[in-house]
Amino acid sequence: MELNFQRNLSALDRGIRVVISLVLFGLAAMGFFKGWIATAASIWGLFNLLEAAIGY
Repeated sequence: MELNFQRNLSALDRGIRVVISLVLFGLAAMGFFKGWIATAASIWGLFNLLEAAIGY
């Protein structure tokens, strides 16, 4: 029972990370962020996407 809960929590964490990365990429691509903030948002979004992919 506890293992199943941990798997579901892990899947939820991955889903949240993917959504966060898509929002960050979207806001940077639409020009909501300017300059170095857009670069930081893109890097943070890429980092979240990478963590979701490897399951860390």
